[in-house]
Amino acid sequence: MRILKVMSMMGMLVILFISLVARTGAQEVSGYTVITAVDLRKMQDSRKEMLLIDTLVESVYKRGHIPDAKNFEFPNGNMDPWNTSKTAGKSKDDFVALLGGDKEKPLAFYCVDEK
Repeated sequence: MRILKVMSMMGMLVILFISLVARTGAQEVSGYTVITAVDLRKMQDSRKEMLLIDTLVESVYKRGHIPDAKNFEFPNGNMDPWNTSKTAGKSKDDFVALLGGDKEKPLAFYCVDEK
């Protein structure tokens, strides 16, 4: 996974959030299961169906992203109410359409922390 190698070389941290109901050894944060890049790779290698969402700005997404990831820009922190100026003009309906109707499918969100 080229993008993960590039990020690790640059000292960046990939943060992955996945909405799995039960996952042993995983850490729970705000009701969501947080997994590592290694966990994500194992899921991808097992061909587990999931929706992978890159939350970075589109220009960064276009430079490189995890294979099969979809782009949907999100700000860090809480966004209530929905603010299209922080989502590249995309609405909540656009987000719901991206998620699709299968509520059992795992969702993985990732971003980069350049600190």
